[in-house]
Amino acid sequence: MQCPICEKNNQHHHLEIYRNQHIVVSHAPLDANILGYIYIEPLDHYENWSDIPLEVLNDVQTIMKKIDLFLRNEQLAERVYSVTISEMVRHIHYHIIPRHKDMKVKGVSLIEKATQQIANENDIELTIDQVDQFIEKAQKSINI
Repeated sequence: MQCPICEKNNQHHHLEIYRNQHIVVSHAPLDANILGYIYIEPLDHYENWSDIPLEVLNDVQTIMKKIDLFLRNEQLAERVYSVTISEMVRHIHYHIIPRHKDMKVKGVSLIEKATQQIANENDIELTIDQVDQFIEKAQKSINI
């Protein structure tokens, strides 16, 4: 069975923010309902940290820092969570989840909501226009 992350990243997709020879950065699906929820995924398939070459990890850290600054400064995130689980999909990837001041869900509960795409009846539904505007701002701000 082909890895869904490898399949997705074999071509450019509409939620993509940035791509280089090692990584792809994209906004999470609308179902997650969190504006600014971002995936950082190595293009090559790695299941163990020890298998990831240093140049890939360097790219991940560089982009993670830029995303953190963008989310906190431009999107006014109060906290930016990062997590790697790689249980459902074995391809190591990073979840970057912003928490804004007006969010009632925080910490592990927000991470669970994001990664499992759990809807909340109080959520305002995220639109593709909002995500498209976010991606455009992120691309300009990250400016790699």
